[in-house]
Amino acid sequence: MIEPGRQYVASDANSWVAHHLLGVGYEGSGQTLQAIPEYQKAVELSEGDQDPAAALAHAYAATGRKEVAKEILREWQHQAESYISPYMIAKVYASLGEKDKAFEYLEKAYQERSSDLPYFLRADLRMDSLRQTHAFRTSCVA
Repeated sequence: MIEPGRQYVASDANSWVAHHLLGVGYEGSGQTLQAIPEYQKAVELSEGDQDPAAALAHAYAATGRKEVAKEILREWQHQAESYISPYMIAKVYASLGEKDKAFEYLEKAYQERSSDLPYFLRADLRMDSLRQTHAFRTSCVA
């Protein structure tokens, strides 16, 4: 997925989706440090889309920069006038290893029938830390 991501960025360097997908390619290939600048660029270009911000927070947490990931959560909490998907919040908590908080927000996403659940949940690598838990396997979101 790295090479297609590089080609996408080369063809449209101002596309946040291109940078995000390249970041996903790096991260999925175990190159999380290389994913961070791509996610940063995606956040910059996305004009507030939550998915690249959640991806960036995950990459920070995965590389030991948990305080930077938590800062993204704090920024979201201060955006009271903007809707923040509980699924995206759950992803960040899962990345931080805070499974109880992650499940709390997954439940909120389920209760509000978030379109993020069926779109992301089954294949989202940022939720891998939850997949083997009893709560995930027996929950209504599995």
